[in-house]
Amino acid sequence: MEVDMAWTKPTVSEISVGLEINSYACAEK
Repeated sequence: MEVDMAWTKPTVSEISVGLEINSYACAEK
């Protein structure tokens, strides 16, 4: 279970960062 969480957490963080970047990119246009 620890291994599963270790793999899921970074993925969720990457998605969050990706969405934030998309939001800023859209706001700038």
